[in-house]
Amino acid sequence: MTAPHDTDAGQGSPGRRRPRSGRRRWSRVALTVLVLLLAVVGADAAVLAGRVGEVDVDLAADDSDGRTWVLVGLDSRARLPEGADPRDFGTEEAVPGSRADVVLVVHQTDAGTTVTSVPRDLVVRVGGRPGRLALTWLDGPRTTVAALCGLGIPTDHLAGVDLAGFAAVVDAAGGLEVDVPEPVRDQPAGLLLERAGRQRVDGATALALVRSRHPEHLVDGAWVPAPVDPDGRATAAGSVLAALTEQVQRALAAPWRLQSVAWAASGALTVDPGTSVADLASLARADVGPVAVLPAGEPEGGTLAREATAETRAAVAAAGLSCDG
Repeated sequence: MTAPHDTDAGQGSPGRRRPRSGRRRWSRVALTVLVLLLAVVGADAAVLAGRVGEVDVDLAADDSDGRTWVLVGLDSRARLPEGADPRDFGTEEAVPGSRADVVLVVHQTDAGTTVTSVPRDLVVRVGGRPGRLALTWLDGPRTTVAALCGLGIPTDHLAGVDLAGFAAVVDAAGGLEVDVPEPVRDQPAGLLLERAGRQRVDGATALALVRSRHPEHLVDGAWVPAPVDPDGRATAAGSVLAALTEQVQRALAAPWRLQSVAWAASGALTVDPGTSVADLASLARADVGPVAVLPAGEPEGGTLAREATAETRAAVAAAGLSCDG
């Protein structure tokens, strides 16, 4: 059986330094940024709580064996950065729905907090049909929650971060300083950086770096495709989000900047109806530590799909996770 797949494979990272560490770095930094954003939202809860959206899922939260958060980074064409050209992203009609680009599981117990990154290309089954985890969000958050439960991962609280809103957060934080090893462009992603080295980029460019699938590098005056790297997209995202982490941390010490970042961050978040601002604040205070990437099989037959293995199931159990659904 060949698992379904789509055509969003990445090539070499625009800012790649250590390609094979990309997924782990992306997961760790993505979680750090999310927790920082949650903390910022808590800075003025009375004003900002109404801006946090809701996802259409009812959860039977059971905190008796700990509290399990599922944090999802969403990729959607429904909400583009301000001033963005739809031709650089694809229209919502051409690329409908949202995909779960990043899935992080935070399990809080009295003994501590564990964090697991679930590969977006992991094959999951809902209703007996196989598909990649990233695509389950196309059928709604309930499908994603059910798919994770099939892996043994429960969901007590669900929080999504609109990655288009990410650009607004970058702009609210004053832009980012990124280190570009060599000039890079990706025309479908709307990316063009014609010089190497450290430089400040705005939200739209930062998002283009994260979204880049087919980067080209400038070599001897000509643009040539970057070497194919399955982790390239994650590595670029890690570099950009690391810069955002630093910028948001600076904003925490500047009240005028803090309010601007908080406003943008609250507009980028969606949570399940049972999750309160107090719950978000509790997550923000958690000592999350390092991120463990859930192991999976190798990509199958030239596709992106990766099957769960005995090692996958052992890792879920070792993280203290279980799902009775």
